[in-house]
Amino acid sequence: MARFARTAALLALAAGCAHSNPSEMAADRPDAEYRIGREDVLEVVVWHEPELTRVVPVRPDGKISLPIAGEVDAAGRTPAELQDTLARALAPYVHDVTVAVLVREINAARFYVLGEVTHPGAFPLRGYVSVVQAIAMAGGRTEFGGDDVVWLRQEQGGKTKRVRVSFRELVQGEVAGALALRGGDVIYVP
Repeated sequence: MARFARTAALLALAAGCAHSNPSEMAADRPDAEYRIGREDVLEVVVWHEPELTRVVPVRPDGKISLPIAGEVDAAGRTPAELQDTLARALAPYVHDVTVAVLVREINAARFYVLGEVTHPGAFPLRGYVSVVQAIAMAGGRTEFGGDDVVWLRQEQGGKTKRVRVSFRELVQGEVAGALALRGGDVIYVP
């Protein structure tokens, strides 16, 4: 019954979404440089200042807390951008400050596979993952899974792109551009 409710809710969400094609979704390639996300774990190293060096989680509000620097926005920045921000914040207090930001754990980016797959749920997005790989990570289609695959992506401004593709064509490589997932993408196998 819970599976039916999830499926009905997803279909209701998809019904009001904008339609798109796979090549439009693929044009949204992930950034070449990693951006820090909520729930990531960072190591902030302040050279020759061990009392300021910390391993810190990025909180749900996107901030980290450090002595002297205080509350600092981290989510959405590259490690180099955060490094520069921290160096500027610490410069009045630390002579010749050098800061390094190391990403210890990547926990923020996830994609979701729902519907007629063996193990529906959330999966970590670590590097390039295609739609077919996402379905494989979820244990593949069940015997009741249809040929259609619905790919949902939340866009800026709250609009959702929706693409319906054929699983058979995905496996055969015939759907040009149906490639890289981004954090927050939903794959639904009806």
